[in-house]
Amino acid sequence: MKISFVNHTFLSGSGPDRVILELSKRLATRHDTRIFACKWEGRGVSPAPCAHPFGFPFPLPSPRLLRELNKFDVVNIHFYPFCMYAPLLKSSVVLTFHGWTDVPETETPSILWASREVAMNLLKIPAKKCPLIISVSRYLAEKIRNVSKTVVIPNGVDLSTYRPGEDRGYVLFVGRLVWYKGVHELIQIIAGMGMDLHIIGRGPELARLKGLAKNLGIEDRVKFLGTLPEHKLVEEYRNCSFLASASKWEGFGMPFLEANACAKPVIGYNRAAIPERIVHRYNGFLANNFVELKKYMHLLEEDESLRKEMGVKGRKVAEKHDWNLIAARYEKIFELVHRHNLRRFHEDDYLHQLQGNV
Repeated sequence: MKISFVNHTFLSGSGPDRVILELSKRLATRHDTRIFACKWEGRGVSPAPCAHPFGFPFPLPSPRLLRELNKFDVVNIHFYPFCMYAPLLKSSVVLTFHGWTDVPETETPSILWASREVAMNLLKIPAKKCPLIISVSRYLAEKIRNVSKTVVIPNGVDLSTYRPGEDRGYVLFVGRLVWYKGVHELIQIIAGMGMDLHIIGRGPELARLKGLAKNLGIEDRVKFLGTLPEHKLVEEYRNCSFLASASKWEGFGMPFLEANACAKPVIGYNRAAIPERIVHRYNGFLANNFVELKKYMHLLEEDESLRKEMGVKGRKVAEKHDWNLIAARYEKIFELVHRHNLRRFHEDDYLHQLQGNV
């Protein structure tokens, strides 16, 4: 098959971009694959024209891109607005839905936030022309279920890279530094703990978070590490005691999976797609409020044997998400869509089998 992947970016550190990278690496051994993006790093990526109104990337109509995409058997779109091409393509279009946060970002003016919501909802109209939508979580599948036939295929992890390490006595957070990620809550809890907190990521909350740590007198125990190359990120996962997040929204929750792959327990709020990553009291803890979040962080700090036990179970959870398994599911979907040149799915039972038990 000839398979194209379309996204607004192809950069390191982005969740959808990582999915495209891992899928293309594995499928390229058996199929002709190509990546289209508006902004990218490295070589081998074809340009897709975009505008950036208010800093938000949006695809532009392009006869050239339309002609290029029509050369492929399957077009896998990862950036939702690119569905505007779906009604015009002869190729079978599969959308991978990574979602958008339904928790307003305080850093974004309310009028821009409202405009973004309106635009995203309008784009459900061309998305109806996608014969199939792959959602990366059941939570997101529910959001998009009235648009097209939907199957859940989670994101994966490279188990040869993300593997167990040591326990060097610190708490880890990985993610963007925006308000809804709740990093300020973690800093407040760390003030009453003996462990340090390592924070990986950048964002508009950085200065405020540094100020909070200073005001609490723990600036020497809160390490802001910025954005790290993958090998350094993996080292942080492998050496932490556990990963904690106070995020109020996750469409998937990749850091929970990556920490589990390194045999580390995880803590997060019982919201959005996070419960799909954490089985309470098995590979980590689900907190319903700040008080519970604090309790579970203290519990894991004090009980090293529990950290080890949950970490072993976390690794077992991660093994079900090996990228080779995930790529095989995508491949079956692409073959099915291409074979029937589908505009609608009638093979519900088969799709259910493809979802597996993850």
